Amino acid sequence: MKKFVLSLLRTDIAKSSGLIFIATFLANLIVFVVDIFISNVLGPVDFGIFRTIFYLFTFLPMLIDFGVNMTLTKYIAEFKKRNKERLGYLIRYFIGIKLVSFIALIILVILLQNQLTLIFLKDPSLGYLIVPGIVLTCVVFLNVFQNILLGFQEFKLFALSQFLVTASSAVFGYLLSFFGVFYLVLGWSMGYVFGNIFSIRFFMKQKLGKKKSFDAKKIFKNFSLPLHAVYVINSMYYVIVPILSIFFSQEAVGYFSFAFLFYFAAMLIPNAVSFVIMPKVSELKGLDRMGDAKRMLIKVFKLYTPIVIVGIAGVLLISDIIFGMFFQSYMQSLFFFKVLVIMSLLFGYNVIYTYYLQGTGKVKKFAVFAVLQNVLLLAASFALLA
Repeated sequence: MKKFVLSLLRTDIAKSSGLIFIATFLANLIVFVVDIFISNVLGPVDFGIFRTIFYLFTFLPMLIDFGVNMTLTKYIAEFKKRNKERLGYLIRYFIGIKLVSFIALIILVILLQNQLTLIFLKDPSLGYLIVPGIVLTCVVFLNVFQNILLGFQEFKLFALSQFLVTASSAVFGYLLSFFGVFYLVLGWSMGYVFGNIFSIRFFMKQKLGKKKSFDAKKIFKNFSLPLHAVYVINSMYYVIVPILSIFFSQEAVGYFSFAFLFYFAAMLIPNAVSFVIMPKVSELKGLDRMGDAKRMLIKVFKLYTPIVIVGIAGVLLISDIIFGMFFQSYMQSLFFFKVLVIMSLLFGYNVIYTYYLQGTGKVKKFAVFAVLQNVLLLAASFALLA
């Protein structure tokens, strides 16, 4: 596996992606470890509340993104070479859409604060936790500047910014978790501000020139909105915990959320490898060498299979011992852990394949497989808690 990934990283098209994937992998590994510490600080009930707030208020911005982030990445990359005079109008137009949609969302959340508390937290006294949730939603807006970095192909700066956002959010959150969920969410929000300082600074230094207008509405209609639908479908796993919180107690959600951490941890390898493979598949498609792309996919599956076998064996053989030694307060999560990690390992094949489909441009087929995976995960989650 190591040799195969390194061989991919040596290709010109994958070098930048490799840097991003390393930063993303390390940052998510840090988040996983910090989340374990946070779960021990909070206990099952408060950890369930925290994860409900976190997933809910990071998914809401995805719902009203309207494909803006990826549109900026794509068209900045295109316009900066051939239509540089259009960059100013492009960026202002799409940031304007994003700003208006965020303001509308925040107003709506404020108006529905009591309803959201009753639906997802089931306790009117916890309404104050919606406030840091709103703050979290606000600062997620800043991630648009990372997509602008990608458009300008500032890959090193993007990798740094992404790493800082992800890792510092978890660290700041942990440091404030001792004061309760309210301050934990505020601390997590601070990471978005801190990590995006470099991306905002880069943006402010750009001389975008005069605002030469063009038909940006056409891009929004024909590219942004269809892409947004796919983006939301692929991110549906974010709403699993909030949906479960509607039907089950926060204690049960807390035990599930703890096991869910390991689901994401098991996804680190297929996600990381796929992030490198996708540009390589795109390159081979451009060269009309899809036969090579398919052979590469099969090779990756073969290399991933021993990881799945060892992972499943480890889950079945030693997870009881590990939980007994390190996670005694979450022993009720043990069965959830076993099922979710095994599912995650098996879903790794689907993740690799969907990234392959993205590289080939088969968006509809990609959406079908993404929906299938998320539906199965949601169904299994309900079955576990029921």
